[in-house]
Amino acid sequence: MKTVVITGISGTLGSALGQEYINRGWQVVGVTRQETLEGNFFNTLCVSQQQTLEDAQKLLEYDPDVIILNAGQIETEVGDGGVPLVEIVESMNRVNYSWPALVALEAAKLKRERPLDVVAIGSIADGSPSCFGPLYHSGKIPLHYYWSGVGPIVYHASNHQIPMRLYRPGVISGPLAWAPVNRLNQKGYKIRANRVNSAPPAEKVAKTIASWIEKNQEWVGTYDEPFSFKIFKYVSSLLCSPIYLTNYSCLDGIGAAN
Repeated sequence: MKTVVITGISGTLGSALGQEYINRGWQVVGVTRQETLEGNFFNTLCVSQQQTLEDAQKLLEYDPDVIILNAGQIETEVGDGGVPLVEIVESMNRVNYSWPALVALEAAKLKRERPLDVVAIGSIADGSPSCFGPLYHSGKIPLHYYWSGVGPIVYHASNHQIPMRLYRPGVISGPLAWAPVNRLNQKGYKIRANRVNSAPPAEKVAKTIASWIEKNQEWVGTYDEPFSFKIFKYVSSLLCSPIYLTNYSCLDGIGAAN
């Protein structure tokens, strides 16, 4: 029986991934920072703070065939004017980027007789900086660069036994797909509503990711972003640039012209 280790097992996508692999007959090791967790979407629970090299080594002791580094932190609370809270910056960067990087480097030390697929889950918030979740993006963007830069080195240094791959699932329907309301003006809120309300459920996304991993063909996978949303991102980036902030704003209370 094959084994998959999934971080962030308690979350929307993590639990759906766990259930998908259970359905496929895999042994699922769910990793969480919670002291206790109940559910039918894992076989073994690994409680880990996901901070240190020792924490990373603990995951590898399960001798997995696949590690899915899915854990991520999204800012669900902000300060005045929608400004990110200082207290969550370090925690978010660690969970979203630095600790997954440690896991990859520890995996690279292994001498494997069979492949270990190390898959990082990239941005679930459309993949580019925006007012919807700036701290979340600030952690996920270096994750994307790290995987594309270090991944090929690890792959060749391990005799092709440890591929590091990245999947960007895009928006998933659910409460975490919403930005804090005080970050969006009325127009931005309506645009976001259209995107979130049409987003696929976690179960569908998990099935897509598991199938993509199984095919073992691409280094980077991504969701099929609607053309209309691509246009929106380009336009919003232009209008929210510093040059135009005195006349336009997608943020309430910052440079908005009345």
